[in-house]
Amino acid sequence: MKKILILLIFPLTTVTAQSPQPAPTPPAVQPPITLEQWDLKPVMHSVDPRYTGESAVILLDERRMEYVDEAKGEISLYRTLHRIVRVNDDQGIEAFNKIYLGVSDNSDIVDIKARTILPGGKIIEVDRKNIKDLKEEDGNLYKIFAMEGLEKGCEVEYYYTFKRSATFFGREQIQNGFPVLRAELEILTPERLRFELKGYNCEIAPQDTVLAGKRIAAATLRDVRGAEKEKYAAYQANLERIEYKLAYNSAVSEGKARLFTWNELAKRIYSMDATFTGGETKRTEELVRHNGWDKLGDEPGKIAAVENYVKKKFATRDDITDDNAENLEWIVKNGIASSRGIVRLYEALFKELGVESEVVLTCDRNDAVIDRAFENWNSATEFLVFFPAEKKFLAPTEPGARYPWIDPYWGAHDALFCKTTTIGSFTTAIAEIKPVQLEDYSENYSRIDATLQLNPAMDTLLVDMKQRYAGYNAFGYREGFTLGNAEEQHQFLKDLVKFGTNSENIVSSKIENADFESYGENKPFTLEATVKASELLENAGNKVLVKIGEIIGPQTEMYQEKPRQFPIMLPFPHSLERTIELVIPEGYTVKNPDDLTIHGDYTENGQVTMGFSSEYKLDGNRLKVHVMEQYRRVNYPLAEYEDFKKVINASADFNKIVLVLEKNK
Repeated sequence: MKKILILLIFPLTTVTAQSPQPAPTPPAVQPPITLEQWDLKPVMHSVDPRYTGESAVILLDERRMEYVDEAKGEISLYRTLHRIVRVNDDQGIEAFNKIYLGVSDNSDIVDIKARTILPGGKIIEVDRKNIKDLKEEDGNLYKIFAMEGLEKGCEVEYYYTFKRSATFFGREQIQNGFPVLRAELEILTPERLRFELKGYNCEIAPQDTVLAGKRIAAATLRDVRGAEKEKYAAYQANLERIEYKLAYNSAVSEGKARLFTWNELAKRIYSMDATFTGGETKRTEELVRHNGWDKLGDEPGKIAAVENYVKKKFATRDDITDDNAENLEWIVKNGIASSRGIVRLYEALFKELGVESEVVLTCDRNDAVIDRAFENWNSATEFLVFFPAEKKFLAPTEPGARYPWIDPYWGAHDALFCKTTTIGSFTTAIAEIKPVQLEDYSENYSRIDATLQLNPAMDTLLVDMKQRYAGYNAFGYREGFTLGNAEEQHQFLKDLVKFGTNSENIVSSKIENADFESYGENKPFTLEATVKASELLENAGNKVLVKIGEIIGPQTEMYQEKPRQFPIMLPFPHSLERTIELVIPEGYTVKNPDDLTIHGDYTENGQVTMGFSSEYKLDGNRLKVHVMEQYRRVNYPLAEYEDFKKVINASADFNKIVLVLEKNK
């Protein structure tokens, strides 16, 4: 999924004259930055025995952001991280034998030190010259240095300070896979600037003090438990973290006006994405007339036609550096745009068509939240377009999505709606924080219809199957198949068939509704196939074993020894329905059909919230099985975890069902 940092769209060091200026003329004498120190004669720390079973324990996690006035009215940011870690076993050694720095240029590093302290007291310091470059698969370049001499029971200590361009919002993730005994966050600024801090998934007591001309905002966390990743949970979003933002500047409105509010962001979005030059308006009019969109009758038809055209004709890329990538005349001519540029194109087209729309800024709920009470602009990373008349959304930067289907992780939580308002002749936008509603569970389904028949030799199962995926369920299937080349499409088809049969012996197959236009109409992505599946049969004397449960595909099992930490989160509400018909060979009887009966629905106020049920009936020589698994919500509280686990495990239990066909005597 594409990430669009709002701070790249609106550089905060170059705000307009009408906006709050965080950096007036710097003082004649610039105070030095705070330099980190460590003990010259370190000794091993005493650690509570309860942490003996942990692979590593972070004894100290100290972070400092220091904002410094520079020449030409600019502000620089110096970030410091200081950690002391007790390493207890091989896994701990593996986790901390390399230290990654979030910088790509040695010139950005102001100070760096690292050492290993062995249980016997020996100290091994790391030479700064050992810092190496590491290029990740995503193309990003990092600095890395290797710790030396690590052994069980040692302590690793390191700190570094680097300089970077200032941003006035941030998020510090404190919790991770290892316990943190003490974490400290400090934000140092010129006295006129006041930052606010807020804890998420934790309680903090922020402090604000002034010392030697510097304002210090600080918070401390203690005894933060290690958090393991769990199935069906938003790991990053559930971790304990501290977010911060610049809230006031005493040089502006005597420090009484709150800075960088959601309303201010909405106004900026409107001024930059919903206002156009005369040349841009002309090109938009030409596109509308040329394609005949103004002749279409209803609003959904216009929205769908515009989206299909734009996503066929224009590529959206985040790596474009050309300033023209936001100019509509240039975009129409070149067929390529930045994320912001493509949003401007949609807004211009809908404006010309008289389709009311609002730009929405949202985020991936796996990672962050849009908080009505705390305006961290860095959390607003993804664009949507909302249509008030239809109460539905369009994802402008996602090539595989089609109205009203968006990336579901961008919904089911609060977002910033830039609501247009007009006062006299002046039009702008105000912020409205409200949820991005996903489509109903009944529209998001996976269905499998399968007829199973044994061949005369009783060694192969002939499976006639139809798989259908609709709504958000179809997102990955349609995009993966349609955007793939011939070889990838062939492999995609084989994987789909194998999902419910364990076989690649395909007799015939066809795919329907793979085009993106079908997505907008929610026509299900459909696979029809006939498969020879010897893998689903076993012979045992006068008995034939039919692995009927595998028709529903592999299932997740949920068994964990440790208590559940986080509430349940699903990608989207959905249902999974399977209809299976087994033709019983003449002269055979199914000995254990009752194994197919499972009931596990959970209700609230008389309505099913989640469940798994399966039942069967015998109709002559045909055994007909119906399976329904459903999750009508995205989120389930921790208190419902045991019920959720039973539903998940019920589907896994069904997957293991093997019918015994015994020859009649």
